Amino acid sequence: MKLSTLLLSSAALVVAGSAYAADLPAKKGAPAAKAATGCSAFGAGFFQIPGGDTCIQFSGYMRSENSYTANTARGTAPYSLAGAYGLNVDARSNSEAGAIRGYLRNESGAMTRAYVQVAGFTAGAADGLLDIGLGGNQSGQQFGGSGIGMLTYSMGALSVGATSARNNNDTSTMAASRPDLILKYSMAAGPVSVTVGAASHEVVGSTTGSAQGAAFIGKLTFDAGSAKVSGYAAYAQGANSYLGLSSVKDADASAGNLSTGTNYAAQVTMPVGAAGSVGVYAGRVSATQNATSTTSTQYALWYGHTVAKGLTVQPELLNTTTDGTTANVAYLRIQRDF
Repeated sequence: MKLSTLLLSSAALVVAGSAYAADLPAKKGAPAAKAATGCSAFGAGFFQIPGGDTCIQFSGYMRSENSYTANTARGTAPYSLAGAYGLNVDARSNSEAGAIRGYLRNESGAMTRAYVQVAGFTAGAADGLLDIGLGGNQSGQQFGGSGIGMLTYSMGALSVGATSARNNNDTSTMAASRPDLILKYSMAAGPVSVTVGAASHEVVGSTTGSAQGAAFIGKLTFDAGSAKVSGYAAYAQGANSYLGLSSVKDADASAGNLSTGTNYAAQVTMPVGAAGSVGVYAGRVSATQNATSTTSTQYALWYGHTVAKGLTVQPELLNTTTDGTTANVAYLRIQRDF
């Protein structure tokens, strides 16, 4: 076959095929995926899940945690080089009952917060209503760590509810038969804010009976812009865990013989330049139970510097003296928030 004849035959086939294809129904392309949109009603960082009405926000941190303890015993490492992370998931939506919120926090592989909030109610593991204490940034709040199980209701400045009992009874096998009952009131007027609260805790004796323990807590803060000054005081009878102290039990062999304890603390923070802040803390906690007594005093000094948006470097010095034994620890935290 001549080359010219072959080329003409091929062209004819192409034209015929194109004409046939033009008669076929056109295929529709796959619909484009809907892009996530912002949720201004819940604040910055929230976006709406496509196909639903739930808005979600992801946040968290990764950090380097380093410390050096002075005067450690021979054969004991004086330093610690470690890392930690936290991931927060905040899901919210509007409903006939009001805004519904679900919150989850996972820190270094452990669930530390998981709760639901609606119409003033909080149910799940959340920050304790009375976890309002002061402390160094490394030594943390009075409880810190994981949240505590609760069923609570907040109506403006007043919050009431039940939380998992903070057991510090005579032995580890003695647990309260009811949750702790909590009452908290908070108010703010200009630069001054006040929080006061009370807890009722059941103390179970290792040999006989039970008794009602209680804790009373208050914090006053004055924020002048150039400095923030806070004072804290707490008193407990048969409820030492609310002081952040567990070495002295809530009762001895008889539940009727309750321990007593106090906690006093003060904290000052102030900005340094445009990207830094400095803080100092001093606190003293003590408790007695018959012949057993413990006193712990802490002093902390820290400096935080924002190197860039989302990146902070924070050294801290912490001095702790417990029943005459003193420990000095230097910390360095490098944290990336998102």
